[in-house]
Amino acid sequence: MEIKEINIEGERLFVKKSKIFGWAFVKPIKIDGKYNWKNILIGGSWIKFGIMLFVLLIIYGLANEYSVAVNLASECLEKSSQLIIIP
Repeated sequence: MEIKEINIEGERLFVKKSKIFGWAFVKPIKIDGKYNWKNILIGGSWIKFGIMLFVLLIIYGLANEYSVAVNLASECLEKSSQLIIIP
């Protein structure tokens, strides 16, 4: 499918026709031969970027907390095995 450009009140909009849903707005990676870095880096919207960053920070925090808990548990098990003497 090809992307068509529409100018409305000086604003450039890009649309693409879908087989199922009709016309939809798209944000191409390249515009006039130049990369659209805003679209590549943040997905075209600062709100979506903020939400994605927030979700990634939560996932990182959960993974970090889990690794700290596993390390603490393994240290406790090592110390407790040294304290218990089985005859």
